[in-house]
Amino acid sequence: MDKVEIAVKTGDPLTSTAEGLVMGVWDDGRMAQDFRKRLDGVLQGEVSRILDNGEFKGASNDVLFLPTMGKLPVRYVILAGLGSSEKTTPELIRRLSGTVARAARSRNISSLISTLVANDLGESEDVSEAIVEGTLLSLYRFDQYKSADKEKKEKGKKTGAITRDFGSLHLFSSRDSEKKVRKGIEWARAIVRGTYLARDLGNHPANVATPSMIAQTASAECEKRGIRFVSYDREKLEEMGLGALVGVAKGSMEPARLIQLEYRPSKAANTKPVLLVGKTLTFDSGGISLKPAEKMETMKGDMSGGAAVLGTMMAIADLGIPLWVVGLMPATENMPSGTANKPGDVLRAFNGKTIEVINTDAEGRLILADALSWGVKKFDPALVIDLATLTGAVTVALGAHAIGVLGNNQKRMEEVLEIGNRVGERGWQLPLFEEYFEQIKSPIADIQNVGGRGGGTITAAAFLSHFVDEKPWVHLDIAGTAWVESDEPYKPKGNVGIGIRLLTHYFGMLAEDKGLRKHEKREIRKK
Repeated sequence: MDKVEIAVKTGDPLTSTAEGLVMGVWDDGRMAQDFRKRLDGVLQGEVSRILDNGEFKGASNDVLFLPTMGKLPVRYVILAGLGSSEKTTPELIRRLSGTVARAARSRNISSLISTLVANDLGESEDVSEAIVEGTLLSLYRFDQYKSADKEKKEKGKKTGAITRDFGSLHLFSSRDSEKKVRKGIEWARAIVRGTYLARDLGNHPANVATPSMIAQTASAECEKRGIRFVSYDREKLEEMGLGALVGVAKGSMEPARLIQLEYRPSKAANTKPVLLVGKTLTFDSGGISLKPAEKMETMKGDMSGGAAVLGTMMAIADLGIPLWVVGLMPATENMPSGTANKPGDVLRAFNGKTIEVINTDAEGRLILADALSWGVKKFDPALVIDLATLTGAVTVALGAHAIGVLGNNQKRMEEVLEIGNRVGERGWQLPLFEEYFEQIKSPIADIQNVGGRGGGTITAAAFLSHFVDEKPWVHLDIAGTAWVESDEPYKPKGNVGIGIRLLTHYFGMLAEDKGLRKHEKREIRKK
């Protein structure tokens, strides 16, 4: 990703020597500035003929490659459909740029100049960020384990017949917008860098991406950025009293970790940190409550919450966002064995609460419970956010298109939802009524780890609320959005790296939020 040259160009895009010139077209045939007229003048009216006869309608995400036959320095004019001018959003631009980049790569085109910023689609900063994110995220490939591809690449190097890597993306801008466009590029690069790493961790097989490997990866990334890194092993976790995390980990031969990341810039806007916790379940078999065999291989991605924590910490450090953030990644496997948790066992969490384990496949909330309560006590945060591939129920409720959002502070939840809508990682708030807490009452312990079939996403959040100690708290259930089964414009099949764009932008907003200095009491009460 960092090998791709990204630059701003303020000259005439029609004189560019890039191989592809991306031109936005609305569904009524309009193009920015006088590009349509100028292209017609060079290409003998070909653009207008294509648009007027309906060969290209400008529908959202529609793309057409028009060869210039040597009449322009570029090989292709790429018509990119913007749809209705009243419905254009940065997310549409992100998707469209991804579609263009994938199509360009399939044609062995390795350099593009995009004029989409000129289409007056919104703030130049937001549009340029969306163009770069869509392009780079669409080009992500995870092929480390394909030996045939490696052999093909090596053979191609000798014969010169190899498909070229994508080389450059230039963004056309006016001089007035140049500074904002550069800022958008900077944000996009940082977010994509974190997202690439998160995708890699989620796509690696579980025998590679173990808790130890993730800790080593986090350590290396933190060292590059001056982020404080600490990793606690199982022996230390037992000594610290994290009984719920240890209870899940004891069924596996892989050593568990609690990974602590702390980014504290000298000019941090907050006097108390934001605590960010991500579920890092490197493989979830379900434990004794074994999952069905079908699709169990995708449970290597049950660490997507933790990967998002690491990717976000990388991004905010790379951008120099002046916010004190502590990231926690409780990392373990959930395996069936003679030492594993059994249904009916009782565990004692860090905060002293006892938990009856009704279902060992509801393990994510157990490891989060300890990480949340330990982090709250150690760091006394102003705000707590957790994200996790926590429940299949959220997919039933919201499908694959929205993050489940719950919590105890309406203001903070609304902020997260607003940012999510703006950056294309949308959420939907679910209720947390007092009645849901009744479902997780245990006859023999303080609480139980499941509350029955009804409202599974909500009762999981109700469970977690017992471990945030009245702190303002937002919970993000990303189980439906962390993985795609088939290629989408900027999401190749596999792990998405969800949450990093949302959290990075949210933390950027919080860095300017004076209210974060104050202690906010929780607004939703439970029995």
